Amino acid sequence: MEYQYKISAVICSYNRARFIINAVESIFNQDFDKSQFEVIVVDNNSTDNVIELLKRYKEEHPSYNFSYYIEPNQGVAFTRTRCAKEAKGSIVAYLDDDSTAEPNWLANIVNFYDAHPEVWSIGGKITPKFLTGIPDWYSKYFFGLVGNFDLGNKIKRMTGERYPCGANMSFRKKVFEEIGYFNHSLGRRGKGLLATEEKEIYKRILAYGKQVYYLPMVAVLHCVEANKFDHNYVKRHSKGIGGGERVRLEGQYGWLLVKFLEYIAKWVYAILYGLGFLVRGQWSKFIMLERFRWWVIMGFISPKGAD
Repeated sequence: MEYQYKISAVICSYNRARFIINAVESIFNQDFDKSQFEVIVVDNNSTDNVIELLKRYKEEHPSYNFSYYIEPNQGVAFTRTRCAKEAKGSIVAYLDDDSTAEPNWLANIVNFYDAHPEVWSIGGKITPKFLTGIPDWYSKYFFGLVGNFDLGNKIKRMTGERYPCGANMSFRKKVFEEIGYFNHSLGRRGKGLLATEEKEIYKRILAYGKQVYYLPMVAVLHCVEANKFDHNYVKRHSKGIGGGERVRLEGQYGWLLVKFLEYIAKWVYAILYGLGFLVRGQWSKFIMLERFRWWVIMGFISPKGAD
């Protein structure tokens, strides 16, 4: 099948007017032939002035392959699917609306796909850019909260233990054409923080016998605002992890039991590991780690708790 562009860089947007233009420009400012790529923003019913900003940007850059749409169905999975459907490139590369692509992001993605026809998806490094102070309870167990994704500085094939994160992931367009789009019952929806829509599609890709790789040179910066450290947000985020898994495994009773026992084991491990925090006098780290594991279990038991 022939595609109009080599790659489509797509951004899902929801109430991020303060970041969206920086995200778009981080792509257009790359040293890559502008005739070979497009940038698409799909807004998911934002209540700020995102659309106004995008309209102005398009008017000011008439030569750019730039377009924007509004997805009326609320939810990140709907928005990611709309991005894939609108994309006219042979590769669909996702960037978050509060992230910026590092130099050569486009080129590194395209070059790897060109050299490895067996690879159907790529995930890259995500480095948090903290816009506020980091709380004393923060530890590596909350990397997912701030979008920190780093598997080292070597290229690695991903076989299922870890999955690329939505702020920096790409697919061949034929992934969607052959195995379908994102599961719309999963993922964030408005203020709801249900998760795992990325994991679900990656499990389908691997089950289909295709390869997924991690590329450290495909890198983005992810802005982290103060609200990410609000205790209520952390609680809902944690419950969203467990709730997403519960929904993803709905009806698979054996796997539901396995996942529940896995969460219990991780909670017990967290208690034992957390003793190290106590020995070092880091009470807040211990308390938040235990809360995190308990909230995940609560979300698994009652997925609506992430709303």
